[in-house]
Amino acid sequence: MNNRTVGTLTYTAGGLCLLFFWLLFGDFAISIRERTAVPSVLEMLRQYHASDTTMSVLLGVLPSLLGMFLGPLVSYNSDRYRSRWGRRIPFLIIPTPIGALAMIGIGFCPWLGAQLNSQLGTFSPGIDFCVLFFFCLFWTIFECVVIMTMAIFAGLINDVVPHGLLGRFFACFRIVSLGAGILFNYWIFKLTETHLFEIFLCVGLFFGVGFTLMCLLVKEGNYPPPQPEEIAGGHPKGFISNAKVYFVESFSHRYYLWIFAALVLSGLAFVPFNMFAQWYADSLGMPKAVLGKLTALSYSISIFLAFMIGWMVDRFSALKVGIAMMMLYMLTALLGFIFVNDITSFGVIYVFHTVVSGAYGTATASLPMVLFPKLRFTQFASASGLLGAISYIFVSLAQGPLLDYSGHNYRLTLLAGCAFSILALALLLIVLRNLRALKNGEPPAYKTQT
Repeated sequence: MNNRTVGTLTYTAGGLCLLFFWLLFGDFAISIRERTAVPSVLEMLRQYHASDTTMSVLLGVLPSLLGMFLGPLVSYNSDRYRSRWGRRIPFLIIPTPIGALAMIGIGFCPWLGAQLNSQLGTFSPGIDFCVLFFFCLFWTIFECVVIMTMAIFAGLINDVVPHGLLGRFFACFRIVSLGAGILFNYWIFKLTETHLFEIFLCVGLFFGVGFTLMCLLVKEGNYPPPQPEEIAGGHPKGFISNAKVYFVESFSHRYYLWIFAALVLSGLAFVPFNMFAQWYADSLGMPKAVLGKLTALSYSISIFLAFMIGWMVDRFSALKVGIAMMMLYMLTALLGFIFVNDITSFGVIYVFHTVVSGAYGTATASLPMVLFPKLRFTQFASASGLLGAISYIFVSLAQGPLLDYSGHNYRLTLLAGCAFSILALALLLIVLRNLRALKNGEPPAYKTQT
């Protein structure tokens, strides 16, 4: 496999280094946004007395509902779009400033909520409700941009990075992401109680400028024109016809259905504990400064492991390394459910959870690019995301009320993670069996609706 060629793009050693630099710079901008958004938002929701159920709906159900519709729409159209800027960059550069402004808007929510509360006077439903009203507005816009950038950015990487380097490339991505996480958790996380506005303002500006710069400096190659069945009478098909093509191509082959199921269950394995870890630590009396330092420690360990995992992926395959990491996580979640009962035991399991779940993410980051057809990559990735969003909605709707009913027994999140990881492991083994049965190692052709 030529490690300097992908599609119509051929790189010199210097060109490949430059490509890596700008993609990693864009990933750093995204990572700063992602690493900051959820912990800061959780602190805002805590300050304005949101319940576990409200938090699950806003951070779980709402993004999933948006992803169910927006993800397939932008992915389908991006795969078939052609312009002098490429087929990915236009879908990235346009929403970026909107997402940056939405993040800054979240920082203004307490002030806007206070103004609305004052204007309504005796008719006001309360300061908490007013702040959460503005939060829902800006959070919805922010999540729309997150869905678009994450789906299309993966497609851009698939199009411009030589596939023989994907394992090591995503290891570098993981290192950059973890570096952003260390920066936030070690120095900034403890400031979320008193400086939320400044945090949202600075991160929003950095993301908007940094990611736009990456979009301007990464160039795509040439793509073959859309296939004839995507054109009707010389013009693009309508929404209904496109939707029919999308669902027939994506969900008509058993090979891909097994992959979708494995990826969905694998993603769900980490969700319960991830979503409530911050509140779990609060319930045990762990100071935010300590939790931040534990997170920074976990990320430091993960940085040390990342390139080795990337090398293992290029050597043994993403699927095999991912299976091994999922087995480790199953044991971590089980031991956590049994033994976590104080700050010390929580800290140990928290570090293991963060390191092992991150190792799984590093190992399997390139897995969809191996399993899905190249010209339809974002479409099939969004189809997996669609099923994941539906599952995520059900999990979020169930776990919030369950935790409220249980008296905030957050140890149940580890039990759920263990159960999901067992199911995910079984499905990953089925995918490995199916992959070994393929002729020439090529994914099967998708069925096209003509």
